[in-house]
Amino acid sequence: MTNLAIEAHGLVKRFGDAVAVAGIDLKVAANTYCCLLGPSGCGKSSTLRMIAGHEEPTSGHVVLGAREITHLSPAQRGTAMMFQSYALFPHLTVLGNVAFSAQMKGVARVEREAKAMELLKLVAMEPYAQRLPAALSGGQQQRVALARALMTQPRVLLLDEPLAGMGAEETDRMLTLLTRLKATHAILLVEHDMDAVFRIADRITVMVNGTVIATGDPKSIRENPEVRTAYLGEDH
Repeated sequence: MTNLAIEAHGLVKRFGDAVAVAGIDLKVAANTYCCLLGPSGCGKSSTLRMIAGHEEPTSGHVVLGAREITHLSPAQRGTAMMFQSYALFPHLTVLGNVAFSAQMKGVARVEREAKAMELLKLVAMEPYAQRLPAALSGGQQQRVALARALMTQPRVLLLDEPLAGMGAEETDRMLTLLTRLKATHAILLVEHDMDAVFRIADRITVMVNGTVIATGDPKSIRENPEVRTAYLGEDH
């Protein structure tokens, strides 16, 4: 049986009378790149935030391995989320941002900064360690946010539109980096860039109006008539 890193069962999210997510199931295996794809407002980001612990499900369950994590705090889950907004601390250096979570856990400065520098080297941001976020491009800030997420040593990496606003060169750099990370993590990605999703995903789950309409490998999703009608359009 495939080793599942994370599962969502019957996840529902309501905001008053509005249903953002309507009882979906999702399974992401270890060392797998799974993408949530769908139009704006379909429930992708709400699903990701429930799995990360930043939104409380109205109902349903989230399981990591064999462990129920539905009501645990984000820090207790074994997941890490990289936000579309980057959410870097503007007053901290790049190094300080990446090392922050370890600082909050009481890790000694030498140890936490050494680990942070290791991760900055991984994302090709080591030369910028002493800069403030405002001095970086959007793509550079996104790579710092990725290093900060990796600092917590998560089993599952959750990415909310990591390619948003990037040019072609930065997009290619990020896709190469994320593909390498699959060797050590399960990755669940929310993304609008369909071409990028089809380049890197092992599995794609397509959402429309808060429900899952299809799950499969990129080839089967491209060829699925329901997906073409509901989302991809005539030019795909």
